[in-house]
This record gives sequence, structure tokens and C-alpha cells, in this order.
Amino acid sequence: MHQPDRAGEPDEPRSAFSRIYEIARQIPYGRVATYGQIAQIMGPPVTARDVGDAMAALRDGQPDPPVPWQRVINAQGRVSTGQRQQILLEQEGVSFTVKGVTDLGRFGWQGPDPGWAEAHGFHLLKNASEEKKQLDLF
Repeated sequence: MHQPDRAGEPDEPRSAFSRIYEIARQIPYGRVATYGQIAQIMGPPVTARDVGDAMAALRDGQPDPPVPWQRVINAQGRVSTGQRQQILLEQEGVSFTVKGVTDLGRFGWQGPDPGWAEAHGFHLLKNASEEKKQLDLF
């Protein structure tokens, strides 16, 4: 996860965490994103595990402004930190099945505004349905 920052110096993990938090703050109320989606927006070499580490680090205290950590879930549509996370999401209108799975098609975030992403040096999410349409052309 160590990558050069804009000044060309090695990026510290906390700085990478700060950028992950910057993305998480873009997830709207009532929507969720996966660890992998956040990693994709960050770009290589950041992985879903790195995003999970950043979210876990929030247990030591919230930065200012706070990070809506509850909106970051796993790729199966399940919460990773327990019932409190699910309760917070349900309070935002995100529903779960009795098995604790949310519908990512319905509640999933489609990624940041393209202008915001470009201005902050982030990537856009690849739209799986658009990729499939492109493959269907061949």
C-alpha cells in the first residue's frame, strides 16, 4: 500500500488511510460500498484488505470529519463488524435478509462523482453491466 504521494515521497499508511476515508465519506446516506470497490477507486496497490485495515483502525477514534464506516461492507453484501453496523445501516433504510445480506444492486453505491474523483486523483468504478455490453458486441 506504500505508493508515492504527490510530492514523490513514500506515502505513510496513515496518509493512505486518510485517502480511503476521503472516499468513504462520499458514500451517500442509505447506500453501501464494498471494501473492493473502495480499493478499486484508490487504485493499485491498495487492496480490499487494506481498506478493511483502514476501517478497523477507526476503532481507535474517528478523524474529523467522521467516516461513515458502517457503509463499507463485504462483497457478499454482509456487514463485517457485527450487529451494530447492520443496525446503523437499517436506520439509514438499507434492508437485509434474515441471513444478513443486503441487495447490492438496490443499495450499492455506484462510485464517486467523476469530477470529484478526477480532482482528487481517484479512479472510477468499472460498471460491470457496461463491460458486459461491450463484451456482447464481439
